[in-house]
Amino acid sequence: MARSLTKRPDLVDAALTLFMQKGIKATTTRDIAIRAGISEGTIYRHFVSKDALAERVFEDNLEYFWLFLKGYLKRAKTPQEMLKAYVCGFFEFSRKEQRRYTFVIAAHQTELKKLSREKMKPKQMLDKILRIGRKQGIFREMDDQLAGAMVMGTIMQTIFYLKSGRIAVSYDEVVEEVCHTCLRMVERC
Repeated sequence: MARSLTKRPDLVDAALTLFMQKGIKATTTRDIAIRAGISEGTIYRHFVSKDALAERVFEDNLEYFWLFLKGYLKRAKTPQEMLKAYVCGFFEFSRKEQRRYTFVIAAHQTELKKLSREKMKPKQMLDKILRIGRKQGIFREMDDQLAGAMVMGTIMQTIFYLKSGRIAVSYDEVVEEVCHTCLRMVERC
């Protein structure tokens, strides 16, 4: 019976699960191999190191997140519609793709901080929306990093409080309020 040449999907899925549970540093290649049902050597047929595997898991999930957000922006025409679509997409990704969202956000803020700063596509997408809004005179002049930090901080902190059960209003009300708040932060007075 021919042996499967690749167990890469199982390997990547096992790594994602363990990285979320234990963190990247605390997860060993042995842990990943056991979880994936493969030999430890199989990992090294696909990746030169555990760090390379962690980077690939991060990049794949970041790309998935970016494409998810991009889908929300398809019909948006104005900068206000774009920002609202971005906020809605961010919330929906956190709800529908909880494992991916949790990993991307945690890795972005912890072990893969340096790598993620260079590749944070959702942040670059937000920066572009804000630039378009400023060029059209709809959004006020503001430092790019400050504007992006304010919007993303509002979204991410609200998602955190929503997921932890600290917000008692409905999901739809929360998303609507965050959209409204983010627009107020960047629109001209």
